[in-house]
Amino acid sequence: MANKKKTEPEYRLNIFYRPDVQVQKKLAFLVRTIQEFVSFRYHVLLKDEIAGNRIQLNIAGLSAPSALMPGGGPAVGFKEYSHLRGNYSLVVKKLDGATNEFRIDIDTEQVRILESPKNPVILVSTEQVILS
Repeated sequence: MANKKKTEPEYRLNIFYRPDVQVQKKLAFLVRTIQEFVSFRYHVLLKDEIAGNRIQLNIAGLSAPSALMPGGGPAVGFKEYSHLRGNYSLVVKKLDGATNEFRIDIDTEQVRILESPKNPVILVSTEQVILS
């Protein structure tokens, strides 16, 4: 029997509150590739669906920026919400079908990761990231 190859994570997901001028705080979901690109700043295409206490976040690939200005760094995708509170099942699915499920708790001040898969394809953190 062949050994199953352990896949390395390809993405990072940071979930954190960020200040907003109109609404006191918004919950940010920032997805970045671990791989950095040297030519362009690509975008991570994200599709989301929230049903009950389940957040589905699909990574639908990468796209080139509309202005082909040179620049480097990871590809980045971003979603934000102002209405999520409570315990959620967060399901992240890559384009190739690889899926991870996390349990998170969202309150008005912080996000906590309650449960993570053993060998994730995406690394999840509640560390705040400065958005530029």
